[in-house]
Amino acid sequence: MTTHFWAALLIMLSVCSMAALAKEQGHGKISLGGEIVETPCGIAGENVDQSVDFGLISMRDAAQGAQPVLVGSRRNVEIKLINCELASRVRPGLLYRTANITFDGIADSLDPELLGVYGEAQGIAIELLNSTGAPIPLGSTTADYLSVAGDNTLRFGTQLRIHPDKARAGRFSSLARLTLSYL
Repeated sequence: MTTHFWAALLIMLSVCSMAALAKEQGHGKISLGGEIVETPCGIAGENVDQSVDFGLISMRDAAQGAQPVLVGSRRNVEIKLINCELASRVRPGLLYRTANITFDGIADSLDPELLGVYGEAQGIAIELLNSTGAPIPLGSTTADYLSVAGDNTLRFGTQLRIHPDKARAGRFSSLARLTLSYL
């Protein structure tokens, strides 16, 4: 009888200690959120994440002047806006007539209006250009583009600028983010 008592007591204490341990297995939380936006246009899938390959460019091709550019480094970029519906679905009577873009990223350490690069190459930066070739300073908003129903294409350019006294050859890369705003 006492053997059964001790066995029962041992089982009961084991179950209680396991239950106590089970309570302390851990806890956590899930943070949920997001943002609902009304955008009159979508961005074409092939334009959401783009890559621009400058290829091999010789530093001997640096144009002379106050703002030296690596000759032959200009590359064109397109952002295709698709399925544009200019009438707001949320605010009756509102028409989205224009769009503009803000480019941002890590600025060049020598010229904050240019996009900085990282990697082996030094003394170069990336200049963003509008469709006419005029510079778009990093962090600034472009002039308004007229939007039309259907599809629209926004055209930009990039080119490499060189700081001759700091230049060093090598591989480089960079990242520019863009924000579209509709007005």
